[in-house]
Amino acid sequence: MQFNVTPQAKRNAISFCAIAVGLIALLVFMHLIRDDIPVGISVVLGAAAGILLLLGIGKLIEPPVSLVITPDTIRYIHRKGEWQLDWDNVVRFDIPRVHRLMDLEDAPFLGFRVYNNDAILQSISPRLASAILFEQRQLMTMALRHERPDQADYSEYFDIPERFVSSEGRVYKGLIAVFGRRMEQMRELLGYDLYVSANALDRDIYEFKGHLQRLQASRQEAKQSDDS
Repeated sequence: MQFNVTPQAKRNAISFCAIAVGLIALLVFMHLIRDDIPVGISVVLGAAAGILLLLGIGKLIEPPVSLVITPDTIRYIHRKGEWQLDWDNVVRFDIPRVHRLMDLEDAPFLGFRVYNNDAILQSISPRLASAILFEQRQLMTMALRHERPDQADYSEYFDIPERFVSSEGRVYKGLIAVFGRRMEQMRELLGYDLYVSANALDRDIYEFKGHLQRLQASRQEAKQSDDS
């Protein structure tokens, strides 16, 4: 059975665009009926329309499906490419947590720890690797701030490696090397190699984790039944 996830990020895309167009129409109408519209009002309405239009267009160009989950694989779909993770390569998945004073705070991501990072590095495109590195920079910064608060120099975490050697000894260069190193660093900091933003999910992240756990349990039961 295949399960497709429609990202929450696509919600309200049409509404944002419609409101932006409405604000632009209102601004034009105001200038048609009056010549003394304060500049401040025009700037505020124009800026709000521009921001809403950009947000709406950004949501519209996102893929209609962010995750495709089958009994064999988990496929993450991004506008810049895809990565695919075999269920058999999943060590565990959960919501990563960072230390904040004496408490633990959940990060708005679902993290996957894998047995073999080569399976990801051999299939991900440099274009997608670059996009993920940029999008998850804030997560990296948050992890460093809370998990390495006494470290004075974080430059080693942002240095660009000339090459990266995987767990199986394969050598990668360029953006794939950077991505491989980042997977290694994020495992060190938060315990997981791959991360999917809560915005890419179709429901509350805690509900989604529970749903994914049920899918995994059903898969394991079916596999045990086939083996017996």
